[in-house]
Amino acid sequence: MIGKRWNAFRKTTSVILLTALAIMSAGCGIKESKAGSDISSQEVENSDLSGVPGGGKWVDSDVSGMVKQEDNIRLQDDFAAAANKDYILSAVMDPAYEEASIVLDASKLVYERCMAIASDDTMTDDNALKYKTLIKLHSDWNERNKLGVEPLKKYISDIQSISSISDLTEYQGSTTRNPFGLGLLIPESVGVQLQFPDKSTLNLKAPNLSLGSASSYVQYTSSTLSAKERCDDVIGYYLGRLGFSEKEIKDTLKGNYRIETFIARSSNIDNFGIREMFTQAQNNREGIGALQGDYPLLQILDSRGYSGCDSFYVDYTYLKSLSGIYTEKNLKDIKSFLIVHTIDSTKYLYDRESYEKMAMLYMPSTGNHEGLSDGQLSVLFRNDMKICGFLPLLDTLYLEKYFKGSEKTDQVKEFTDALIKAYLQILDEEDWMSDDTKTAAKEKLQNMALHLIKPDNVADYSLAEIKSYEEGGNLVEAAAEGRRVVEAHRASISKSPDWDRFKWDIYDADRTTTEVNCVYYTTENGIYIMAGYLAMCDAAFREDSSIEQFAGIVGTTIGHEITHGFDSNGTKFDLYGRQFDENITAIDWMAVEDRSKMDEKGSMLAGYFSLARPIPGQQKVNGSIIKDEAIADMGGIKSVLYVAREWPDFDYDEFFRAFARQYAQQTTKENELGTMRGDIHPLPFYRINIMLQQYDEFIETYDIKPGDGMYLSPDRRVNVW
Repeated sequence: MIGKRWNAFRKTTSVILLTALAIMSAGCGIKESKAGSDISSQEVENSDLSGVPGGGKWVDSDVSGMVKQEDNIRLQDDFAAAANKDYILSAVMDPAYEEASIVLDASKLVYERCMAIASDDTMTDDNALKYKTLIKLHSDWNERNKLGVEPLKKYISDIQSISSISDLTEYQGSTTRNPFGLGLLIPESVGVQLQFPDKSTLNLKAPNLSLGSASSYVQYTSSTLSAKERCDDVIGYYLGRLGFSEKEIKDTLKGNYRIETFIARSSNIDNFGIREMFTQAQNNREGIGALQGDYPLLQILDSRGYSGCDSFYVDYTYLKSLSGIYTEKNLKDIKSFLIVHTIDSTKYLYDRESYEKMAMLYMPSTGNHEGLSDGQLSVLFRNDMKICGFLPLLDTLYLEKYFKGSEKTDQVKEFTDALIKAYLQILDEEDWMSDDTKTAAKEKLQNMALHLIKPDNVADYSLAEIKSYEEGGNLVEAAAEGRRVVEAHRASISKSPDWDRFKWDIYDADRTTTEVNCVYYTTENGIYIMAGYLAMCDAAFREDSSIEQFAGIVGTTIGHEITHGFDSNGTKFDLYGRQFDENITAIDWMAVEDRSKMDEKGSMLAGYFSLARPIPGQQKVNGSIIKDEAIADMGGIKSVLYVAREWPDFDYDEFFRAFARQYAQQTTKENELGTMRGDIHPLPFYRINIMLQQYDEFIETYDIKPGDGMYLSPDRRVNVW
């Protein structure tokens, strides 16, 4: 993943409920001394900074106030601070996130474009009309206020009416009564089988838990208590508005926690060994039938449209345990669980009062809707579209309006093809790899799935009935319609046993092209370059960016994602995205001695980063955590530099400045320290300075010499590729 999850995402995790994309692990690396140990200012003054990145001439220019107007900063000493000085001095931090960045600017730009679709009179097809109705339902607070929480009553009353286990089974299987897919085991996605890369499987998962992780139900911590207090407040608030008594609210919460405790203590999928994952978690219909016991999983799935599916991936120990709880004795508690999760699934879709209540609980810095910053609006809008099941519709319309021609897509494709060609040359030139490893690496590269800008299908919401307020509709019912469309598509594709990693499904909300991001998936050996990411160029340079500026932002990002296939983690997966073959034997296409050499180079890179202490007196960088992202950054730059050799009159200065601009940021010291503790990406100013000082083209462009802060002698350079 190229972009640092900026504070807009980091601070609203509990609000937007985004599932983190499990793409890269920290990988192997050197052990780092305990982070956070302080040093005195006297110790800083007396330290030998000759071996520290920048030699003491860099400032953490990400932090507000570190760069001042009167500072005379040379490009040769601190490229990040000098190249981005104009942005740094003019940046206005988003008050909610205490941050300004090109990434956040691009996110706001995409949001503005999404809003423009709703007012475009030239877009009149069925999808566009439904989207325009949806936006009116979403934005008309007067009508939402008139309805209050009344739309919730229908769903809560239906759950209350369940009188038997057989009725509960019918409820879970009904997309009409249960459009949000609530239950004790949920069909989450269709993906590739771990063992057979050309076969698909339906991934089933235990429901999310109100207190977060399963460990919260075993050992209470202050975080557990805080989550429980918030959940109690939310559920008590909504049920109170629906007329529940205090006793009924307490009983509902207790029943929910009893079921969630059972789920937490019965779930075991994170502890499965490889053989369990392949032979027991992966199962066919007959196997699921033998595992389900008295819990009617197949009946529920078939009622929801999955009758033709014959491949499932499931926590088999949890599935076997469900017979013990799916009884008349526990019916009341299960109903309480469904009530709580219905509220949680829809809590942002009601009136202003409830919205402000949620904002107060999940985003204390936000007073009310008028107080939302532009950054929050952009993030929450996408969250609402995801909750309502309409991200595929939004993606389709966004591409129709802003990528109608093929020029932008063709530019990305041509650049990607050039990068693949350059990377083949890079692999050929690596003197530390054996010929067999080079052959395997090139085979993986040439078989990489390239998903560029546009998915391979368009969304069809013709079966969704979205009524306006005048027609008796509301946002909750629209969300129910959207979720039915998404699940119907999931059920449909689950019936095909084939998996094609070269196809990009627009209904996959985890791969939404309007996101300002790009991704490499190890289990697919595939990259995704999102249309939303091209807004980075527009945010930095408007829509008339030069080829060098495009190369500096989009080009290096494509190269970054390609390189993830060859970092410490990516090299453990083969050209199909497998770690294990059909015999459950580990796949490693690198010769043992080559793996050792690569690990050594990676450790050197991690060690170089670990010398850095961005903020004097605070923690050092943990190089082992950010190593793989640093490898990808450097691979992205190097591959573009190879491509640039073929272009006459390539403006290297413009290219390097554009690369720096994509990481322009201003934030607080506290946020910066939080990023160091929790982000697998290097700090933005290091993504500029440390990455660029590895290359002769950079050194030569700015006539950087020994003694300059940006100088790094060839013998100390630590790029892996």
